Amino acid sequence: MKIILILLLLSLPSLADDLKLFCKGEETKYLEDDPNSKEVITKVIGIQLYEAGMRLDGVWFDNKSDFTEDYMLERSYVKSKDNIRGARNFSTNSFIEGRKIQTVKVDNVEINILSNEVYWMHKFNRLEITDTETDIIYAFRKEFEGNCK
Repeated sequence: MKIILILLLLSLPSLADDLKLFCKGEETKYLEDDPNSKEVITKVIGIQLYEAGMRLDGVWFDNKSDFTEDYMLERSYVKSKDNIRGARNFSTNSFIEGRKIQTVKVDNVEINILSNEVYWMHKFNRLEITDTETDIIYAFRKEFEGNCK
């Protein structure tokens, strides 16, 4: 029984670093080359904050990166007294019908702890890469701005 009590007491400081937020705001989605595709909706997202990382609407941010032969994933997470910043950069290359296709996903988020405001930008690009140029096949962007409680 004493061991369980000691383990519970030791885990309490780490629980104090955990925080759950619910943020309501506007999400704007659009194709970057088509201004008529713009769609704005009101949305609520959840954020779980930890000392070593955060989960924002199902997307994980921390300071670990993963590089393989098939893809590259770079993540960053910086938590200060006033702000939290997270970034994710993912890219992969594939050959489809003899064409080199690159897929790039970028997420940047900033949470102002003092004002409880959040800004999250997500980009998804699919590119065709040749020896001489890069052509955009598809470019999608999503931005979320809101307030958290």
